[in-house]
Amino acid sequence: MESIATYSEVRFDGSRTFALLPDRIIVSGKQSLQSEFEMAIALTSLNPNPGKYWLRNPSFIVGMWLALGAFIICSILVSCFSVSFAAFGPCLLVAMGLGGGILMLATFRKVEFVRFQNDGGIVILDLARAGKSAAQLDSFIDALTKQIRIARGMV
Repeated sequence: MESIATYSEVRFDGSRTFALLPDRIIVSGKQSLQSEFEMAIALTSLNPNPGKYWLRNPSFIVGMWLALGAFIICSILVSCFSVSFAAFGPCLLVAMGLGGGILMLATFRKVEFVRFQNDGGIVILDLARAGKSAAQLDSFIDALTKQIRIARGMV
């Protein structure tokens, strides 16, 4: 069956592709260094009124704790234990702190998600405004909500 519309998103933690068919949407993608998946969601199970939320990648918090922890431990080593700042330990901690800072910078921006629930209020599908196709999200959402209404007999 030929798709009505497609949309692709690429985020820090993976990518997904959405193919809209007359009666379902097929979601396929992969998570960085973890898994690949493909699933189909029946359009009749979706409420055609989406919600929006903005989410920062959880790696931001990991980077923050890495940078903060490295700074604190390095400060304790240098000030309390009189370890030379040029020694291996403090240099390694500075490198870890810089890595945490870079991770924070890479994941600082919040990503907009459009999410669809079922009639019971459970989120079934979400799409992120991310990657090269981000500008096409609104037109894909319009096509998707129209097709959900058709599938549910609301038109």
